[in-house]
Amino acid sequence: MKPDRTGQTPLARPLSRFEVRPLEAIHFAAILILCGVTLLLYRRLPDPGELLLRYALMGLFLALMIVLARRYERLPAALRVAVDFYPTAFVPFVFESLGPLIPAARGTPRDVLLIAWDRALFGVDPTVWLERWAHPFWTDFFFIAYTTYYFLPLVLGGLLWERNTPEARRFIFALSFCFYVSYAGYFTIPALGPRYALAQEQTIPILTTPVSRAIAEAINEVEHTKLDVFPSGHTMIAVAVLIYAYRRARRAFWVMLPVVVCLLISTVYCRYHYVVDVLAGLALAFLAVPVADRLYRRLGGEDSGPSPSSRS
Repeated sequence: MKPDRTGQTPLARPLSRFEVRPLEAIHFAAILILCGVTLLLYRRLPDPGELLLRYALMGLFLALMIVLARRYERLPAALRVAVDFYPTAFVPFVFESLGPLIPAARGTPRDVLLIAWDRALFGVDPTVWLERWAHPFWTDFFFIAYTTYYFLPLVLGGLLWERNTPEARRFIFALSFCFYVSYAGYFTIPALGPRYALAQEQTIPILTTPVSRAIAEAINEVEHTKLDVFPSGHTMIAVAVLIYAYRRARRAFWVMLPVVVCLLISTVYCRYHYVVDVLAGLALAFLAVPVADRLYRRLGGEDSGPSPSSRS
C-alpha cells in the first residue's frame, strides 16, 4: 500500500457504514465488560454511578473515533495520529477506573500467595536478597529504567506508523489486548507488591536518592490503582514491544533489548514486583501477542504485508 500525498498510508479500504475497526471493537468490549462488573458489584462500590458515567463518556469517545476512522483519508495528519494513537490516553483511563473495582470484587490483597511462590522457587524473598547490591547509583539507574515502560510503546509505535501504518495499527491493537489481559490478572490475584507487603522484611530503604524519590512519588501520584502486581504489566508490555520490534524493526529490537532487560530487573530491584509477577508477564506476552494477531484478523484488520525483519 502506497503512502498518500501526506506521506501516510490510508486505510486499506474505506469502512462501510456499519463497520468498526478492531481497535474500537476491543475497547468497546472492555468498556461493556467493566460496565457489567460495575453493575454486579453495585452495592459494594463507594460510587458506582460515577464509574458508570465514566464508562458512558468513554463509550461516546469511542463512537467519535469510529466516525473519524470512517473519514480517515480526508483527515489532516494531526487527526490521523489521534485516531490511531488515542489508546495511549484511553487505556490509562481504563486502568484508573479499576481502583475501586478490584478490591470490591476480590477483597483483601493476595500477596501471601505470591510471596510463597517466590520463596518456593528461590528459597528467599528476591527483593530482600537484592539488598546486598543496593547502592545509590543502581537505585537511580533502575528507577530510570523502570520509567522506560512508558516510552517504549510510543517509540516503536511511531517508528512503525511512519513506515507501515497498517502494521502500527496492528501493534497498537495487540498492546491494547495485552493491557486488558494484564488487567484481568489483577482481578484474579490482586496484590500490592513487595514494597508494601514485605516492608517489614526489608532492612535497607530503597528511596534514598532525589531521583528515586521523585520517580516513586510521581508514579504513586499518577497511578491510583494499587492492586496491579500480578502479572507484571511492565514486563508484559515491554516484551510485547520487543516481539513486534523483532518482527518489523530488527535494528530497533537490538537497541531496545538491553533497555527491556534493565526494565525487567528494575521491577524487582525497585520492589514493585515479585519475580513470579515478571515470569507471568513474560509468559503471557508470548501467549497474548499471537492471540491478538489472530483476533485482529478475525475482526477484519487490514493486512500489513510481509515482515521486513531486517529493517531498522
